[in-house]
Amino acid sequence: MRNPKWISWAGRAAIVGGMIALVLTAPFAIAYFAAYPGFDIPPAWIAIVRPVLKPILTFASPEAVYNIYGRVYNVVYVLFLPATVGLHQMHEGARSRPERWGYRLLVIGLLAAIIGNAGDYWANGVGFILTVAGLLILSVGVTVYGVAALRSSLMPAWCAWLLIISGPGVFVGLSLIGHIPSGPSLPLALAWLVIGGVLVFRPTPLSLPAPPASPTPTPSGSSL
Repeated sequence: MRNPKWISWAGRAAIVGGMIALVLTAPFAIAYFAAYPGFDIPPAWIAIVRPVLKPILTFASPEAVYNIYGRVYNVVYVLFLPATVGLHQMHEGARSRPERWGYRLLVIGLLAAIIGNAGDYWANGVGFILTVAGLLILSVGVTVYGVAALRSSLMPAWCAWLLIISGPGVFVGLSLIGHIPSGPSLPLALAWLVIGGVLVFRPTPLSLPAPPASPTPTPSGSSL
């Protein structure tokens, strides 16, 4: 039995979302430090990368550029959501309790990030705290889901391990990039690229093999 066609399209959406996040990470963070100088100390890499990205950082005022990238970035979380649902649907007969909890946390975290990020860049920053909460929930959910996937062998081990380490990787991304949400979302983008690849390139449901049938007892007194 093959997966429904929408699952493959959900995987493609996750891949597009992951690529958008990767491409926007540097300009989005640089735009933040340009729009709000003095709020945080820029990471050292910005001085090296800024001249290269100057054309896409100076087409409007620093505040306008930053808000444009923030509004576009919200699409990332929207594209991750159907892939999350699709991956869960593929696990026929293998939905353990950790997987169910991981799935719930992923959905809640993505919804919080979508609403929070929209409020942050469309309503003058009112959703920032919700965005942070969503990213924290995602960091827990993706690790729990990765552990469940590793234990049940529902995807290649290296894929499951990438999900697992992307949870604590949220904090590594923040320390390297220095900006929310692009920094914490960097390892999550890598995780959803993997999820998208699983949805696109694995055509059948990820189900555990059925237990072997019990041998039929031989009737008493039967002749050989």
